[in-house]
Amino acid sequence: MMFPWESYHDGPNALPFTVDVTRPSKPRARSKHCHSTTFESSPCSECVIVHKHISRLVEIARDPKAHTNYKYLGLAHMQDIAKMYAAQVKELKLQGCNDSRKYMSSLAQLDDYNRLLMAISENDVPRLQQVIKIALDNGASVREVVNKLEDAIEGVYRPRGYGSSDVDIATLVYRLGGRQLLYALNHKLGIPSIRTLRARSTFTNITPTLGPIRNEQLDENIHSIVLSTRTGIIPLRGVSFMIDEMALEEMAVHFGKYNMIGGLCWKHSNVVDPVLRTYDSAVRIAHKIHNQEVHLGKEVTVIGVACFGEDELYPVLAAPTCKTEDAADMEGILARAIERWSATGADTHVGPVWSFATDGDATRRAAGHRLFIKHPLSADSPLFAILSDMPGLNTLTGDNEITLDFDFKHIFKRICTLIRSPAGITLNNGRIINAMMLSRYLLWLPAHDEASITKLLHPDDPQDVPRAIELMQAIITFSQLQHNSIDSSFSTNIDIRADLAAIKLLGDLIESILLPFINPNLSLAHQVQYLSRYAHLSFAIFRTHRRAFMPYQLYYDTHTMTKNIVFCIRKQQVLDPREKFFIGDSGDDRLELHFGRTRMIGGHNSGCSYSQVLDRLGAAKDIDSVFKRHPELDPGHRRLKMGTRHENVDHINREMWRGDIVSGRCDLPSAWQTGRDMALSILTRSQIDPINYSFTTLFSDPTIDMLRPFGMNKYLGISLDDAEDVSTTLPPPAPQILEPSSLPLPDLDIGFTHEDTDEPDEPMLTFEEALTAQSDSDLPLPQSIAVLSDPSAPPIPEGPGIRPDDYLLFKGRWIHKQTICRLVINKDFVSKSCNRLERVRAGYTKVNRRIDMSAGRITDGNLFLVGDIFVTIIRSGRTVSIGVLRSTLITLNNVSRSSINITVMKATRTTTKITGQLLTIIPTNPSLDSPSKPSQFLWTGGYVKSRSVIQGTSDATERVVIISVPGSLIEPINPEPTFIRLRDDINSNDFTEIKGGQSTWQVPQDALQAACDLLWEKSLETKVNLKSLASVTPSDIKSFPYRLPDGTPAILSSEGTSLLIASEGERISECPLCSAKATDMRAHAGLHILRALTNTPEEIALVEPVGVPSPCGFCARSGRPECAITIAFHGNAAPTLATKCLYQHYFRYAFADHGSKNKPCRNIPLKCELCHPVLPPEPGRTSRRAAVGAVEAVWRYDMPEHILKEHAEYSVPGYKSIGVPLPASVLKAISLSDLEQTAARIPQERRLFTCDLESLEKENNVGSSSKSTGKRRTIQSAASLPSKRARTSMKPLQMTTTLV
Repeated sequence: MMFPWESYHDGPNALPFTVDVTRPSKPRARSKHCHSTTFESSPCSECVIVHKHISRLVEIARDPKAHTNYKYLGLAHMQDIAKMYAAQVKELKLQGCNDSRKYMSSLAQLDDYNRLLMAISENDVPRLQQVIKIALDNGASVREVVNKLEDAIEGVYRPRGYGSSDVDIATLVYRLGGRQLLYALNHKLGIPSIRTLRARSTFTNITPTLGPIRNEQLDENIHSIVLSTRTGIIPLRGVSFMIDEMALEEMAVHFGKYNMIGGLCWKHSNVVDPVLRTYDSAVRIAHKIHNQEVHLGKEVTVIGVACFGEDELYPVLAAPTCKTEDAADMEGILARAIERWSATGADTHVGPVWSFATDGDATRRAAGHRLFIKHPLSADSPLFAILSDMPGLNTLTGDNEITLDFDFKHIFKRICTLIRSPAGITLNNGRIINAMMLSRYLLWLPAHDEASITKLLHPDDPQDVPRAIELMQAIITFSQLQHNSIDSSFSTNIDIRADLAAIKLLGDLIESILLPFINPNLSLAHQVQYLSRYAHLSFAIFRTHRRAFMPYQLYYDTHTMTKNIVFCIRKQQVLDPREKFFIGDSGDDRLELHFGRTRMIGGHNSGCSYSQVLDRLGAAKDIDSVFKRHPELDPGHRRLKMGTRHENVDHINREMWRGDIVSGRCDLPSAWQTGRDMALSILTRSQIDPINYSFTTLFSDPTIDMLRPFGMNKYLGISLDDAEDVSTTLPPPAPQILEPSSLPLPDLDIGFTHEDTDEPDEPMLTFEEALTAQSDSDLPLPQSIAVLSDPSAPPIPEGPGIRPDDYLLFKGRWIHKQTICRLVINKDFVSKSCNRLERVRAGYTKVNRRIDMSAGRITDGNLFLVGDIFVTIIRSGRTVSIGVLRSTLITLNNVSRSSINITVMKATRTTTKITGQLLTIIPTNPSLDSPSKPSQFLWTGGYVKSRSVIQGTSDATERVVIISVPGSLIEPINPEPTFIRLRDDINSNDFTEIKGGQSTWQVPQDALQAACDLLWEKSLETKVNLKSLASVTPSDIKSFPYRLPDGTPAILSSEGTSLLIASEGERISECPLCSAKATDMRAHAGLHILRALTNTPEEIALVEPVGVPSPCGFCARSGRPECAITIAFHGNAAPTLATKCLYQHYFRYAFADHGSKNKPCRNIPLKCELCHPVLPPEPGRTSRRAAVGAVEAVWRYDMPEHILKEHAEYSVPGYKSIGVPLPASVLKAISLSDLEQTAARIPQERRLFTCDLESLEKENNVGSSSKSTGKRRTIQSAASLPSKRARTSMKPLQMTTTLV
């Protein structure tokens, strides 16, 4: 049965032997190639190997392989295989039946899933996640889930149970959108309702400040907002207090919970009773507001608390303010807040107070200085060992080692405001860099064009933090790309190289203060190094230029911020050195973010009442808590982002900081020293005097540190005299308070048409009429009748949600107290603008209104640019000299410009003002071959400086002289470049201020002298008063006026200097003709004129003869435009004279017209009645009022000459006998008295026309004629005689000048 008979055949793969089974008990095998014919003999060689084949078949039969070919198997094996296949068939049939049932079940489940998908896709299922989650938790099938969804769609099923995320989302909805939005979404989306929210969460409620600030208010807020929310085991943190204000609508509100009036300023509210007991109580409050005894809050002062290492802020005080607090008031608030923090135990549960942060408010700065910079750091303090090893660091603190802090983002904005200002920032040895110059250089950056640079330098909103940081980064990038231009010693672009060197220093400065806050790759040690570098750089530059470099307040704030960061790092090392310290936690940025949340509530409407502010501050706290748990929901704040303007990137925070900021790994003294070395490497390449960065020597004086750069315990920027911005804020109009019975109300209907304007105004409603006009349905209906003391009074309002204390009885009606506030106290309420820019600029000029960037292309050859060199005439001592200046500011009609057309600038009547820095130039040494050759004047790279006293001290520093002159008094020049090392006529040691440079520019002396003479003539033509010329008093008298090598002044206006010497800086008292001193120059000059008119010789030879024709009555000279004089009459008042004569002075006109023994001269300016006749009187009147107007005047001594020249048809006694007789008034004008001619020593035979004035007037009145020779018989009215108009202009002098 086991033999494989299938292989027993003669075909292929057949067995190699045959089997003989004739004897079944002894079967025999024989090879098919056997050589024997019988089985009895021994096997042949072929039959021997048959045994191997049989053994192989035996092995196969005993243990066949699973895949053995059937032909090698026997019948028994085949039977076993058949049985196996039969059993397998049965199993497969059973499995097929089971699979069939399974497939039917799966198809049913697929149908259920399809129903689920269709239900989800076609219907908005409320709380879908909760429905499915609850069903699956209960073991429901898909079909049951679908049924639940269908029930939920139909509204018959609402799942119960909310997670923490649901409550957080509902909180956001309620706090951002209000109760109505939460109600709608609760019914539509199934989020928790307001009832669930109140049961599952606690809303932040801030205790209002009703009246003065008291301890109870702070204690309640600290307990409810801070301590109650910080449960569990939380490590102690350093705490920073922050204070700032936000806008508030000036209106009173009633707080029903406290039954008091809120919204009154905390400082003065102690003079009123905030409880409205009767209607008269509201009237009394209104009267006190009207009398300015108490005020409605303009803003609300908010104090917040934040922990270092955390983002959450806790508001602990919100008090209305009238902005009249002084430093003492603010000091009391800050001290009280810190004291209550300790009294409530918060310092032991939360952490000790490390700092008090604010912005740049002057009042808070002064208060913070008094509180937090008063005690030297104790030697027993754990901070002393480290901080005392940091030279220059101010170590004075307040109680408990609390330090003052300022917000770094406000500092960034103020630095950019300084750079953008027209005055700019002074760097190096006096180089000014402002927005107009930066706009020219920043265009070199490939990433910026003219439009983007304009937005950076002249933004619509200067408070835009990203824009400020973008400007600072642009300056840093530009400064880092200009090494080649700065290092080029032989560059002929001298002014550009000087500008680039100053911008390079500016870039290093702002990089030092910016990178620690925006570069997340910096470690804490590197951040301290950069801050130390800034501190030492600004210290050295500030000692050099003081306020010209940076306002005192900004300098104080930046160094106080740096000091606070260093102190807080050391405090963190003492508290827990393993904790990280993020310097972004300094400042009041978290309070600003909280304000941003507050303004976001209510559609960014910043106008809200005091009660709304409290509610929104609490809502912002709740929103911040939700965003803290779900940071992916926080959109961030676009205007407070740093480093990018992309909306999807939030402001830099501690989570994204990649540098090592573990406090214990920062070696403060080492980092401070490294920053100092970095600053020294920068300063040694600058043009700063080394004495100002000799830090070792300076800081060896214990009275000098970063906050006291000049020692003597003088902190700059604290006193009110150092105010950065002085603005006058007018108080709001006080409301008009009337009697209670007739208190008017504003008409709420402001719509009208033009036709309505002719109708009389309707009277204002009284309080009683306003109440009557209101709907009675607004008042709550009484639910029960209470027992009243007044039987005629209606019942007190009662019911759910109604507090009887909220109502007052007024003439038989219960009125809500909020209505009383609105109609009595707030009747003159006017809402503030919701636009922040309009709100902060109310009454001020817009940012870009005073800037004009579209002044033309700089390639225009007829343009004068900011930074160009020009000359003008300047007074210095008793000399009038030329000054060479570099322009820093151009204004036209008070609008700053980057350039201006030269023709427009130099026009006579231009309003252009050019501001510039006075440059130091020195002459070349005279040549031995040509000693008379004019010298060249070379710029030394420096500036003329004057002495500037440090306020509050006896010390002084030097500041660069900056002057402003009219555009008509300047001449642009184009100096010629020259190389210092290639000249042998100069001393190269005089050019040390050109740091590393080998080139400068030069101007010829004769060109400067020609320009000086030309500008002096211009000043005379434009009638510029000598006293109005810019005056300079240099600290080094050798620096200006410019001098020759022998020390004599080089370029002077001889005439201007003579006049200045004569005037001694005041009224000129030296006669220009005889050099005699005269107290009354008019009377003295009149004597010279009379002698000249009569050919009477002078007793003393004159230096200059009397001018001809028509000499001036003040200086006796003629032909000078400045001596032109006009006269204007104003009724019976004394006439008004106007002249630019340098010798003019005041005199009494009527007194001088009559003369006296002491001052007999009657030479005064007169109006020629022939040129300007008096019209006859109107019918029925005795006179006619003449129009007031200035006309050209003629001096009395010049009147005969004027008549002969301008009115030749008239005869003039003593000069011309033929002609029309002169009117009596004109004869009176030209007539001289014997007294004045005697005083001039005029001989009788030479005396001029004299007549009896009284007889002349009498004869003229009666119409009689005189028979005397030389006198007219009749005097006709000037109105009936022909006349000529006087000339209104004079022929200009012909002068030859040379332009530079």
